[in-house]
Amino acid sequence: MAYIKATGGCVHKLLFLCDISFSKSKMKFLPLHALRCFECAGRRSSIKEAAQELHITPAAVSQQISKLESRLGVQLFVRSVRRITLTDEGQRYLQSIRSAFRLIDDATQALTGKMGPLTITVSCTVGFAMQWLLPRLSSWEVLAPDVEVRISTGNRLVHLGADGIDFAVRHGLGRYEGLTAECLIDDQLQPVCSPELQGGMQGAITIEDLRNFTLLHDEHRLDWALWLQAVGAQDGDGNRGPVFVNSNGVIEAAIAGRGIALVRESLVKEELTNRRLVMPFGTKIKSGIAYYLVYEPTTLAQAHHQRFRDWIHKEAADGMGLQSHR
Repeated sequence: MAYIKATGGCVHKLLFLCDISFSKSKMKFLPLHALRCFECAGRRSSIKEAAQELHITPAAVSQQISKLESRLGVQLFVRSVRRITLTDEGQRYLQSIRSAFRLIDDATQALTGKMGPLTITVSCTVGFAMQWLLPRLSSWEVLAPDVEVRISTGNRLVHLGADGIDFAVRHGLGRYEGLTAECLIDDQLQPVCSPELQGGMQGAITIEDLRNFTLLHDEHRLDWALWLQAVGAQDGDGNRGPVFVNSNGVIEAAIAGRGIALVRESLVKEELTNRRLVMPFGTKIKSGIAYYLVYEPTTLAQAHHQRFRDWIHKEAADGMGLQSHR
């Protein structure tokens, strides 16, 4: 199951993107009401909530889903006393169904003249949003003033289609089953601190001096141990110091002079430029993980999604040419 998280002449071409095989005759007569019940129940993981949204009874929702499963010959949900869970086949089918209904909604709005502003919803952590994405959105607004970017922040797992997410930015190895994952930022980790903290030393801060400073960690606590190993400080304790839930917290603590943080250069480009932060050491390391842009394979079928994908990759590429600020 994939978590995080083609425009044909007719909707059934989109439905055919899923891995469920069925004949054209069956596809032609699939009841739209049953498909809507399935999409709503799958998105909400609840028969009761789907019934409330669709203004019908829970029994009617269950009956429509059973009818759809019977027609397809595939089990879409695993049912228990209190909840329903999508099967792997149901999860893949839901992704395609949601794309199809989105196409129907867009076509209907365009036909009736009620088309609202184009929107793109991006899921990312608070730290990435504050330190990287938000400072760059002004250039997107110039490029595409008719497309509104909405940012959904948090560390929870999301299912892109079911949660209405167009793109997600995730820090990891780039392995997301069933989704397209493109490396966005893979710059190096570099210690940073406030100029006042560095200026409090009579000379430059040395590796040996680190034992006298607080090490600031984000959720990737092992990064400091890797850095100390890279500089040959085998006896250094890379686990000491407070842990922040995201990079935004650890960067703010470093600016306030609370210690030395180990962060990606791209996240502190502005702070290094205006010297709210400095780099006390020259050694940088690769962490083995990177920021990835993650999206469903059908996402780029819409032109404004393709533009956003191209724009964010260009912003990431432009930001890789960082200079050392001492």
